[in-house]
Amino acid sequence: MNYLSFYVNGKEIIDRNVEPEWTLLWYLRNKLRLTGSKLGCGEGGCGACTVLISRCIDKKSNEIEHRTVNACLAPLCSVDGCHVITVEGLGSVNKSNLHATQTRLAELSGSQCGFCTPGMVMSLYGTLTSKHNLLPTMQDIEEAFDGNLCRCTGYRPILDAAKTFAIDIDKIHYEKSSSSTTSTTMDKCFLYNQQNSLPINQVEFPSKLRNYIPQSIHIKGIIYFFSYQINFIYK
Repeated sequence: MNYLSFYVNGKEIIDRNVEPEWTLLWYLRNKLRLTGSKLGCGEGGCGACTVLISRCIDKKSNEIEHRTVNACLAPLCSVDGCHVITVEGLGSVNKSNLHATQTRLAELSGSQCGFCTPGMVMSLYGTLTSKHNLLPTMQDIEEAFDGNLCRCTGYRPILDAAKTFAIDIDKIHYEKSSSSTTSTTMDKCFLYNQQNSLPINQVEFPSKLRNYIPQSIHIKGIIYFFSYQINFIYK
């Protein structure tokens, strides 16, 4: 096979003119002009480039796996047959359809310069999505930010905002730890609404990808091998 086939924010991408060394982040920013994913360290340490990758891992049961990845490290060829969701795919202020993860970080003072915010949003959204309709705990949410760095806001307001999605959050504890948050804002943001954990305009996993089996890709003299099954490794 000499082309890539994948989806980005619900839009099908088929590209026969790619470079083997391109990263997913480079492609998103330079080819698709989706600049919400930031290039920070370029080493997978800051999390500013975080995106969500979804793929069908079981064709019989149609099980979909959702994982957040550092787009600055992910080879573009690795997303063949996948659905990539960037922060633009969740919501946009220009379209007046911000996702709940975006609004809560903003309303609860989880952002200052904003450079790291898209990555924070995607890490949080990835946790809500990967739980497969199970409500995350505060521990789940805290661990979701292990790969994200913030240089100006400080982690407390970010975690406080994110933990409003947790099933085990104690409202009294939260109010004590958020002295800068007004009770009105707290009442509005405290309760978890499962529907609000999804994009307002939900981007479904493309049906075309449910039966898609990635093949080895031959591009410009380079072969990219896919090991999607254990027995394939030994061939």
